[in-house]
This record gives sequence, structure tokens and C-alpha cells, in this order.
Amino acid sequence: MKNLKNIIFVLVALFCNTALQSQTPYNQDTEIISGIYDGFDGEHFTFIYTNEEDEEDMILFVKANPDAIKKFNLNNEKFIGKKFNITFISETEIEVDEDGEEQEYYFRTIIDLELLD
Repeated sequence: MKNLKNIIFVLVALFCNTALQSQTPYNQDTEIISGIYDGFDGEHFTFIYTNEEDEEDMILFVKANPDAIKKFNLNNEKFIGKKFNITFISETEIEVDEDGEEQEYYFRTIIDLELLD
């Protein structure tokens, strides 16, 4: 089971690396949020944070910069429950479905991580 998790993590990291290299440098506005790492489900890096209404909420990241992953292997369970400052960008992509309709997808990419505890 651990081997499967490691294989999935490597595939995600490779995908993220390829996707990030095809983009221009991060000239987009970055955001920073503090959150507790909740794990990786094979598709999303999940963090728990306190939102503007002072309520606990969840934030998902689809991609991660390979340099951030090199600093902190988020596939390693030892980081679950740890607090991080997460620097990220938000992006949208438009895809055309089989009916020719445009679908807009919104996702976040982790740019950098800083361990707080």
C-alpha cells in the first residue's frame, strides 16, 4: 500500500513539474495562508485553516511546485497535523467538453511551504 502511495505521489510530482515548467514564471498574484496539513488523497493536498468568518474550513491544492515538494514530502505522514504557511496561486483553465461547451475549472497551485511548528 505504501508503494502505491509513493508511486501516486511521484506521478503527481512529475505532472506538477511538467505543468509548472510550461507556465511562465509566477507573475500572478500569490496568496499566503496558514493551515494544518490534513493529507494527500491522490488528487489534492488538503489543509485546514480558519476562514474570514473565523470558522474552520478546508482548502485544496491540485498542483504543487516541485521545489516545495522537495522541501516537504507531503506524502510522508509525519507532516499530517503540522502547521504551514502556504504560498499559492489561483488559476482557471477553460476546456471544451464533448458538446462543444466551454467549462471553466478553478484550481490552486502551491508555490512554497514554510513549516511553522
